[in-house]
Amino acid sequence: MKIYQYLLVLWVVLLTACGGGRSLSNRYTYEDKAVFDLIERLNKNPADREASRQLPEAYSAAVSKRKQVTSELESHGQPGLRFEDVAKEWAVVKQMYEQVKKSPAATRALSEPWDPSNEIDDARQKAVEEYYEQGMTFMSYNTRDYAQKAYDNFSRAAKISPGYRDINRLLNEAASRATLRVLVNPVNYYRYNWSYWGFQSDFLQQQMVRDLNSRAWANVRFYSDWEIKSQQLVPDRIVDLVFTDLFIDQLHSDSRSYQRTAQIETGKTKTNPPKPVYTTVTATVFVNRRYLTSYATLECRIFDRETNRDIVFDRFPDRFDWKQETARFTGDKRALSSSDWALINNRFDDYPPSRNQIADRLVRNCYQLMISRIQSASSF
Repeated sequence: MKIYQYLLVLWVVLLTACGGGRSLSNRYTYEDKAVFDLIERLNKNPADREASRQLPEAYSAAVSKRKQVTSELESHGQPGLRFEDVAKEWAVVKQMYEQVKKSPAATRALSEPWDPSNEIDDARQKAVEEYYEQGMTFMSYNTRDYAQKAYDNFSRAAKISPGYRDINRLLNEAASRATLRVLVNPVNYYRYNWSYWGFQSDFLQQQMVRDLNSRAWANVRFYSDWEIKSQQLVPDRIVDLVFTDLFIDQLHSDSRSYQRTAQIETGKTKTNPPKPVYTTVTATVFVNRRYLTSYATLECRIFDRETNRDIVFDRFPDRFDWKQETARFTGDKRALSSSDWALINNRFDDYPPSRNQIADRLVRNCYQLMISRIQSASSF
């Protein structure tokens, strides 16, 4: 008997877990609990005459109460959801039916319990139909917000009845309509096109489309201008990228010189005790310097196409400095310091970066600042 009771409880738990939202036990009325208590009494003691006598009357009261509850739900509940709730209410009666059928003593006391399976199926079917019709109504409004509501209704219908009518097609259509489309325009590379700076393509535009799509904002998708045109889409938001500064410096050079002096001990006096003798030595250091300074500023504006309202408007700067110094000297090397020797020994063939390399570095650094800002602090 204990094993039977354990399996019965497990079955009830599994059934209620599939109900979604509130578990079925949360829907029990006073009348329902009376029925389940009487069935439990009969399971423990099949000879309990009082429980056998009370069960039919309690069951009738529970079913009557359930009919009242479902009638109120049908009259006042929300479309679709009301019939889902009705199906769950009837599922409580289904639990009673199953428990009676599994209990010999309860079956003797209540020989013909009602199986509401048809009512459950009918309610679920009505829920699907209402969700479907509600979704179609929302689709007719032809706005992105209502498309999202339509998608939610179609999703609920598909969850109850996968493949219902053309629900899969409508799900895809609603999802497409609910998607906020953002156009990323080609980049303005400071009065020149991308090839002027040595780029093989406008990689920044494509990179931004990929990076922002991978961010996976809900119901937002980013497109290049070519994708918008080829798919005949109308964007909701527009991204403009402009390098307001993009300066690549030429290599400059200059030279300077400075003198070093030092007191060097060159001997000792003949006095007792002897004293050191110092000699002043001098050297001249000639320094050659090559240098360049480049900088860029990327301006990003993201705005609503219809209202022209800015969502993002900011600038993202970067700077690149390069310098190389070499030196030679004349005079007495003993006058030189360690810093002088570091310059004199700097004989590496350190060539400056090319114009294309500098442009690539500045553009990428500005872009990384911008994309981090958008991904961390922007809402579409």
